[in-house]
Amino acid sequence: MKIWFISDTHNEHLGLRVPEVDLVIHCGDESTHGNAWMNEPEARQFFEWYSSLDISTKVFVPGNHSTAVEQGLIVAEDYPGVQFLVHEAMQWNGLKIFGSPYTPRFHDWAYMKKRAKLDLVWQSVPDDVDILVTHGPPKGVLDLTRDIESHAIVQVGCAALRRHVDQRIYPRIHAFGHLHDEKGISNFGLFTRGSTQFINCACCNLAGKLKNNGFVVEV
Repeated sequence: MKIWFISDTHNEHLGLRVPEVDLVIHCGDESTHGNAWMNEPEARQFFEWYSSLDISTKVFVPGNHSTAVEQGLIVAEDYPGVQFLVHEAMQWNGLKIFGSPYTPRFHDWAYMKKRAKLDLVWQSVPDDVDILVTHGPPKGVLDLTRDIESHAIVQVGCAALRRHVDQRIYPRIHAFGHLHDEKGISNFGLFTRGSTQFINCACCNLAGKLKNNGFVVEV
């Protein structure tokens, strides 16, 4: 069985090359605009395309740019061919998939929480998850960017998420996006630690240009 992991397409989805797979998982940020009402038409264009893909199972986990979804302007019932996962699990061919949109707070985007409150969020993720899908990365894993003031390269993933992944959940696959490639920094990629394969599948770079086609993984 083949799974196509994609994320952070930011209105550039039509440029993707669609592979032959059994499942596609989008890890959030299908659109760009922060205002939910202006985000809605962007997101609906994405969901029309996503729903039309000739892939039997399509999963979507929102991200911080998924403001129309967070505000309820777009609901799962609008697109019955897409399985929305908003901090919840589903079963697929004997595998448990859990998707969560939450990331550490940065300005005023969707599905963000203060870092101190995220441990409680991750505590509710079951420990029998095979494929964990979060919008953002765990601390220290494909999570680099530049500090706004010093411009030094820093790791900005969620430390609480890393603790739960490394010490309790042990998923076979942990897929995410949120942190893009940018000048001098590569986050898109695969990284294996222990029994977990980590995948940053952000398709657009920091400038919003489509640079990557996601990853196809066989399970």
